[in-house]
Amino acid sequence: MRAQRGLILLLLLLAVFCSTAVSLRCYHCLDPVSSCKINSTCSPNQDTCLYAVFGMQVYRQCWKRSECNGESIMNLLEVTKVTYRCCQFNLCNKNNGSLGKSALLGTSVLVAILNLCFLSHL
Repeated sequence: MRAQRGLILLLLLLAVFCSTAVSLRCYHCLDPVSSCKINSTCSPNQDTCLYAVFGMQVYRQCWKRSECNGESIMNLLEVTKVTYRCCQFNLCNKNNGSLGKSALLGTSVLVAILNLCFLSHL
């Protein structure tokens, strides 16, 4: 009986720590300029960060990955044309340019590591 209580307590603690550890943080702004310093923790049903540009407006917020498509975004923002990007790591929706550079850098580093691993086995 005591072991069961310990196991239940352990599972409860793991659930609390895991749920707080996976909370995504995204910038949250609607402004005509590219700077944004406000960020928030996304709700559990929002699993991606949105960066959208329409006209002179830049829109950033937590979003659902399943609704990360042009039609859903245009309906919400009530616009007919939008450029957007969704990403799934903390504060990744700062601006559109840095997303591409980060992805390119990450890919380059990964390829370099794989090449080193491959060469070390020859």
